[in-house]
Amino acid sequence: SSIRSSKGKSKNKRPNPLTQDDVVQQLADEVVDKRRSLLGNVLVHDADGIWTKTQYGEGDGISFGAVGDDFLIGIPEEEKEEKALVVWASQTGTAKKFAKHLYKRLGGANRCVIKSLRDVSVRGVAKHKRVYFVCSTFGMGRPPSVGELFYSLLQLEAMRCKENFEDLSEFGSDESKPLQGTSVAIAALGSSQFKHFAKFGHGLEVELKALGATMAQDVTTLDAAKGKSEQKQAFRVWEETVVTMEKERLMGWVTPRQAKRSSLVSAKALLAAKSLAS
Repeated sequence: SSIRSSKGKSKNKRPNPLTQDDVVQQLADEVVDKRRSLLGNVLVHDADGIWTKTQYGEGDGISFGAVGDDFLIGIPEEEKEEKALVVWASQTGTAKKFAKHLYKRLGGANRCVIKSLRDVSVRGVAKHKRVYFVCSTFGMGRPPSVGELFYSLLQLEAMRCKENFEDLSEFGSDESKPLQGTSVAIAALGSSQFKHFAKFGHGLEVELKALGATMAQDVTTLDAAKGKSEQKQAFRVWEETVVTMEKERLMGWVTPRQAKRSSLVSAKALLAAKSLAS
């Protein structure tokens, strides 16, 4: 009977109540799992910086190594692409529309490249001397869905960069940061009616600067709360500034097509001169 009594007690025994830390960890894991499913099971972190342990090791929940991706090394300025990179991240289509207009104003394919943030990597940004971001903010200060993966990896890279450069500085290393020599400008769309107005644009600035990028100008916010026409007008003002900056930056730069055309003209002129001489 003592055994039965013991079993009865064990069945009625209540589990230990969850601590506050346990609850926070469970919620964080749920957020991580949700974001992984939205991103095709890519292992990334949640908004509060708690990282997926299966990829990044146990430790304190944070590790600075990424599987299959070496620490990014700065690209020498002379090896960077002269063409500007125009990047858009849009949830409703407005930012994409603005970015396409900027792309045309800058001269199209002869002078720049346009991509969705979904198709851009940190290494890809590092390859250009000048990058223009036109992006909106979605939800509680997050990027649009096309930018979630890039932003997560950008944040990870910025953390890795900080950790690695703190280690390197102890040895007097002059290693350059991954985005050193790249200058960026950001047009951040949003509505001041919401608490997290243009938060993604400002967050993007912080992470890019942490990786060594410089700001060609302060982040420009484009407020939809003032009306679509006002937002469009504000974008056009920013766009004119960008066009002016590009004209000054590329003064004297000859596009590959122009160089080819110039060489053909020179070749024809040489042949004409030889023909006259004979």
